[in-house]
Amino acid sequence: MRLERIGNGKDKREFVKLYETAFPSQERKPFGFMEELVRAGKMDMLAILDGERFVGLAIVLLAGKAALLDYFAISSSLRNCGYGGQALELLLRRYGDRRMILEIEAQDPQADNALERQKRKAFYLRNHVKETGIYAHVYGTDFELLSSDGKLSYGEYVQALEDSLGAACVEKLCPRQILKKSTADGTGGRGEK
Repeated sequence: MRLERIGNGKDKREFVKLYETAFPSQERKPFGFMEELVRAGKMDMLAILDGERFVGLAIVLLAGKAALLDYFAISSSLRNCGYGGQALELLLRRYGDRRMILEIEAQDPQADNALERQKRKAFYLRNHVKETGIYAHVYGTDFELLSSDGKLSYGEYVQALEDSLGAACVEKLCPRQILKKSTADGTGGRGEK
């Protein structure tokens, strides 16, 4: 298995199709904007390949000593076949000289996709990614931030976004830190800062 920057052929068509189907429209960046970031050296768009077979995608924002895994998906027909863990291992190795940052939807037992959120977090923790204890609201969604070493501050996260996307873009996203606090019933509520 390998990671390869996308070109203009078949892999790009499959890449775009998976990108458009795997992520909600409100969370997707315009593809042209991402291509500009690639040309500026601030993003990698990688096809995940098994031989010549396209199995998934990884889109990584590059910012100094940080790499933010912005989008990661395996083709729906190939999920639960071990590709995700193998691909994540390749990504952690490829960006081993940087702190890998990941955003996952915050755990919420009331969410329509609560089970999917639990499975996603368990997948990352099983595959050597660690909790940071940092939560942020960005892209209109509450995220828990994970990292390759479990170390991260909210300021470092915002700086990584600014370094890769630019301050003007980040200002439009209006990120804000969310403080996680326990509730009396033990379900864990969230309070905004």
